[in-house]
Amino acid sequence: MRELLEYADGRAESGMESEARLVMIEYGLPLPELQYEIRGRDGESWRVDFAWLEERVAAEYESIEWHSNRAAMLADKKRFAGVQELGWTVIPIVVDDVRKYPQRFAQRIETHLLRSRLAG
Repeated sequence: MRELLEYADGRAESGMESEARLVMIEYGLPLPELQYEIRGRDGESWRVDFAWLEERVAAEYESIEWHSNRAAMLADKKRFAGVQELGWTVIPIVVDDVRKYPQRFAQRIETHLLRSRLAG
């Protein structure tokens, strides 16, 4: 457990973000930037939970509590569209990805990172 403490980061906004990051570490993925701010062409600013800068891949944890009402869904779609318009790939993450299917979750991220490197 102590060896995991070196990976603790106060920028995580939820326990699930921390759990997702531990899965990334466990499966040997490169560590992402946390709570990364992406600037839009017209001065907009969007923050993503996880960002791999060189690959322009972002992952966003979507909880039912924060992302289920109409306003939150519309804001998320607008944010995702803006980030994608700038050439980023956005990977949505839900609780089952992390807790039930961690290997598949890690493979999905790895696939997007590799795809971006090959295209780059």
